[in-house]
Amino acid sequence: MLHLNDNPRMSEGGGNNASGEPEAPIWKVLVFDAFCRDVVSTVLRVNDLRDNGVTMHMQLQAQRSPIPDVPAIYFVQSKRENIARMSEDIARDLYELYYINFASSLPRALLEEFAVQTTASGKSHQIVQVYDQYLNFLCPEENMFSLHLPSTFEAIHNPSMTDSAMNSLIDNIVTALFSVLLTLKTIPSICAPRGNAAEMVATRLDAKLREHILGSRHNLFTEDADDILSQSRRPVLILLDRDFDLGSMFMHSWTYQALIHDIYDIRLNQITIEHTDDSGRKSKKSYDLNVNDAFWARNADQPFPEVAVSIDDASTAFKREADEITRMGGVSSLDEMGNIDVGASTKQLQRAITTLPEMTARKASIDMHMNIATSMLDSIKDRQLDDLFQIEEQLTRQSKTSILEAINDPEKKNPQDKLRLFILYFLANEGMRQADIDECEAALAAAGCDLAPLQYLHKLKRVNKMNTSVASPGIGPTHAVAGGGGGGGAMGSSDLLGKFSSISSRFAGFTEGSSLGTIFSNVRNLLPTRKQLPITRVVESVMAGRSSGGGGLGIGGIRAGIGSATGAGSGGGGGSGNAVSRMLDTFVYFDPKQARRGNLAGSNANVPHHAGPHAAANGDGAAQEAIVFVIGGGNYVEYQNLMEFSQQSSPRKHIVYGSTSIINADGFLGELSRLNAS
Repeated sequence: MLHLNDNPRMSEGGGNNASGEPEAPIWKVLVFDAFCRDVVSTVLRVNDLRDNGVTMHMQLQAQRSPIPDVPAIYFVQSKRENIARMSEDIARDLYELYYINFASSLPRALLEEFAVQTTASGKSHQIVQVYDQYLNFLCPEENMFSLHLPSTFEAIHNPSMTDSAMNSLIDNIVTALFSVLLTLKTIPSICAPRGNAAEMVATRLDAKLREHILGSRHNLFTEDADDILSQSRRPVLILLDRDFDLGSMFMHSWTYQALIHDIYDIRLNQITIEHTDDSGRKSKKSYDLNVNDAFWARNADQPFPEVAVSIDDASTAFKREADEITRMGGVSSLDEMGNIDVGASTKQLQRAITTLPEMTARKASIDMHMNIATSMLDSIKDRQLDDLFQIEEQLTRQSKTSILEAINDPEKKNPQDKLRLFILYFLANEGMRQADIDECEAALAAAGCDLAPLQYLHKLKRVNKMNTSVASPGIGPTHAVAGGGGGGGAMGSSDLLGKFSSISSRFAGFTEGSSLGTIFSNVRNLLPTRKQLPITRVVESVMAGRSSGGGGLGIGGIRAGIGSATGAGSGGGGGSGNAVSRMLDTFVYFDPKQARRGNLAGSNANVPHHAGPHAAANGDGAAQEAIVFVIGGGNYVEYQNLMEFSQQSSPRKHIVYGSTSIINADGFLGELSRLNAS
């Protein structure tokens, strides 16, 4: 799109002119709306735009001055107000040529409206292209996507939401998922649990895919010859409602990326940290968590103590290399290397100088992660996150007394953390006595907690008879949280907690010149092994071919099914398999490539019972690829747990994780609070 919808690598000469030299880029401006700005910001930064010939980027609704003799790329959503604003820009002759790109398919009625408005201005000849890009989603990670639809859980559960608003939300989800599948160039088999929003999305997505395959003049899924071969390895699309496992949204993690998201809330792959200098003045600084950052790519899913040691190791290695380079150049620092006369230097020194840009980038990365880790250490100390993580890891072994001790602990300074801990304990203990609940809630109120989210969970349980044992975080002797599992009894809980509690007492002596590796050196090998979360156990079972299906759903079915947590979690390890089996027995499944039979709502209802949602498509009982999508919010804890499962599978499975939005625990608690007031 940034190359005017011409792939420079595919064009004749590979982007080179007749003499074999790289062609000069076509300089242009980029105009986008707020949503498409976020789509671009997630994967590209200003330098990337400049490298692709974009000299300026501006908001569609902002006041813009004419820039004659310059082409403009528009990247906007398919909305009437955007059509009107672009028509106004063209009438005002703001730019020389116009390359129009819509994030999703533009309805014919809006296309005709756009044609009428531009023709009336007499400037329609300046429109060079109009493209449907099917890019109405965000891609923060290689195997992760978000539809950027905030507060979806709140919207679906809000009793004041009308049927038309619900239909509009479901249609937006279906349209965005269609774009995701088109980007992946795959038509999957689809499965979803019966009775909630996921089933309705599955039904409508099946119909949309079927309509495109049978009714479109051009099948966009097979447009590129290179991608046709991938159709023989069709994935299964597993649609899930957030209700099936609420516990994972409240967990404290111990992995680098998930911990950053919990503390700073990653938005568009960027975080903002508040720093305080020696004089007490506060300032904010933003950091880009770039997927091209080699250190981030290697360590995002690693336990934080391991990352701290890696930062220290990387810093030590960099200093050693920098000292060698400066020694050869006869200067005192890398900053002075640019002043050396390259022509008069030896070949060895010239090689050192050529590595300067790479060394500078490495230094910036190390400094960034050092600053982030240092700030995280302060948050871990203030919030006692290491202690909370370990308590949650051994949640089924905790008693009401130990939970109350954590709630009343003045060293744990964040009330939200205490509320999250109790919610997890509450979800994992279905038979908890009302007197014990009241006692804990009184302690939470005394600790300054807002009990509105907990009150809503009580309502959800009473109204919908929520199966809390299924909605629990799935922590027990055989199933533990991502980022650190149950430990399997290799070390007693008190011993492990004792090791971690020593971390916080050592933060007080940490200074800028201290070694992160020194602080964590005694705990790096004490981290428990990772285990599967409920979503991973469901995905594993579905990909193994254990499911059944049939049926269909309307809006009334969503209303009736909201809050039912027929999912895969378990308060202990023993009942987990049965819970997964019960959930899979409710699955409906579809195959958009198969012809319908009779009046069956499920397009694949003729597949034998327990054949699995992908059996008819792949001809066997197992799938090697899956797309997992959660309606109502997802997080990095689930994403990393699924990635770990895929990497440890043999043969290795490929899994893509997505959600309506990527939200941290504080954001999800906010949705529950607003629902309680609705």
